[in-house]
Amino acid sequence: MSFTPLGVGNASVATLSNGLRVVHDPIPDLHTFALTAIIHGGARYEAPHQSGWAHLSEHMVFKGAGGRSARELAEVIEHRGGTINASTGYEHTRFEVRGMADLTPLAVEVVGDLMFRPALEGEELEREKKVIEQEISEAFDTPDDHVFDLLQQACFGDHSLARPILGTPDSLAPARSDTLRTYIERLYNPADTVLCVSGGVESDAVLQAVQAHMSVPARGAREPETPARFAPRHIRHVRKVEQTHLTLAFEGVNRFDDDLYALKLFGEILGGGMASRLFQEAREDRGLAYSIDAWTTQFRDTGMLGVYAGCAPKDAANLTELIVTVMRQLIDNPLEAELERARAQYRTSLYLNDENAAQRANTLGGQVLTHDRAFTLSEQVARLEAVTLDDLKRVGSRALQSGAASAILGPALKADPQKRLEALLA
Repeated sequence: MSFTPLGVGNASVATLSNGLRVVHDPIPDLHTFALTAIIHGGARYEAPHQSGWAHLSEHMVFKGAGGRSARELAEVIEHRGGTINASTGYEHTRFEVRGMADLTPLAVEVVGDLMFRPALEGEELEREKKVIEQEISEAFDTPDDHVFDLLQQACFGDHSLARPILGTPDSLAPARSDTLRTYIERLYNPADTVLCVSGGVESDAVLQAVQAHMSVPARGAREPETPARFAPRHIRHVRKVEQTHLTLAFEGVNRFDDDLYALKLFGEILGGGMASRLFQEAREDRGLAYSIDAWTTQFRDTGMLGVYAGCAPKDAANLTELIVTVMRQLIDNPLEAELERARAQYRTSLYLNDENAAQRANTLGGQVLTHDRAFTLSEQVARLEAVTLDDLKRVGSRALQSGAASAILGPALKADPQKRLEALLA
């Protein structure tokens, strides 16, 4: 096995016989490294009775792997000055290690153990379920977190994208060591994994470590994902809290859509910063919200353009109307100066990420996993520069015409913002 150039800087890629891809991204003069193992697998690929198992798996592998205890897994990295972490999303699971360059072989060994040699002891499993139950309770008790779980439900109905990543106590309860091991072996499939190492590390060191610790047997392909469909509805959750937490979402674009950059720029202009239309209109001019912003999320086959705002209960209906009004005004009359500001923000973020080893490892690993290639900065900037005002109008209209999903969490309201929303979109 040998590395071949990726066409982005000095980055190169190699593939193990089990299908696992390894990206080496040398950054001259760095004494540190960033390792990211990104897996095409997460909460989206759970059956209803397994809701939360991807996140449970991520927790459990840290309770013992490769002959090391939970304490030893933490100490072996941290005693050398490194950090180790993991996260679970709807479509991806990530394991990350940061540290000095000479820690790289050990980092590869530990991450390989976590993914492919977990202990999964029964007593630890039952203990960890209780920990995650507390995490579920904490998320429920945090309104501006919980409202986003409600919004996923409002957007995707009975699809797995509608279920919370954390699962529920009832869905976690049946997990046993043997059933969770079977689930993990399907989830952490080498052929669905890209390991990227960025920083001051030689390719030989990366290759030797990966061959020693990740050359596990190939595993069968996972069943194809169930296609997701944006099916907007409205969810109202009455809680005794001070603020109303208001979220709206329109159908966005998937990871492969040619309009990806145009929609991201549209979202930036709509509510991406202090100079955005929503911030200026809702907060600065009318004082309807302290916090308001827009964002985009992409999945493999669908996506979302969303808006979040926290406001006084009495202002929720007027704020909902204002959000839709401002979005329509932007569709009708985007300004060249706004497009230039959005381009500048996005362009700067691209360069900032490129100058950060951790961001580079995440970006390159994600691109290779999703697109089987990497994109140069000049390619990405060219796509930004190609977006026109007509593109903004088109993607905004496309989103608005999809209808809006909404999730509202807060006190009982006299004026119904969801009825106001339905009337606005009729």
